[in-house]
Amino acid sequence: MIGTFWETYFVMILTAAIGTIGYCLNVNIKRNKIVYGCIGGVVSTFLYCVCVEADLSLLMQNLIPATVVTLYAEVLARIVKAPATVFLIPSIIPLVPGGRLYYTMRAIVDGKGADAKTYAMETLVIALGIAVGIVGISLMFYHVSHRNIQYKVRFDQDRIGKVTSPTRSMCRFSGIFSLHESAQKSAQNETQNSSSEK
Repeated sequence: MIGTFWETYFVMILTAAIGTIGYCLNVNIKRNKIVYGCIGGVVSTFLYCVCVEADLSLLMQNLIPATVVTLYAEVLARIVKAPATVFLIPSIIPLVPGGRLYYTMRAIVDGKGADAKTYAMETLVIALGIAVGIVGISLMFYHVSHRNIQYKVRFDQDRIGKVTSPTRSMCRFSGIFSLHESAQKSAQNETQNSSSEK
């Protein structure tokens, strides 16, 4: 069973790895991060092949790999301290339905309406599976990280009674600290003016 699987899909997985490396080099991803993108491309292609072998629907064949590699990219981004898209986009590249899109356009040019409709529907289903997989995991990580930042700001303010240096940048982003600084400057100007008048 495993031997048959590798005989059938080994070339596809290998070419996906090579293509992912080529894409990383083409978009000038740093060399120490290319290996992570390559691993993501191999994982997405491997999962796609497993889903095809399990005879899942066309939507699930792309939804499951997209979900897994998005989770991989989000977790790796927090470990390596880099944007998740650096690892996500190369990992998704092998799933992009370029072949079906080409056949759709070819059928349209040749005047084969039925074939064009079939290929177009398959392309849309694949794109939908990839998009849902990416958006679902990305939104989950966004809400978790956003909630942690809000909790950290509130916790530091309640514990110390003032804005601490680790939360300085976060408060400045929301406008809180800039208002605090402007109030302090106006108070200092008033004291200076009163002392000069004396």
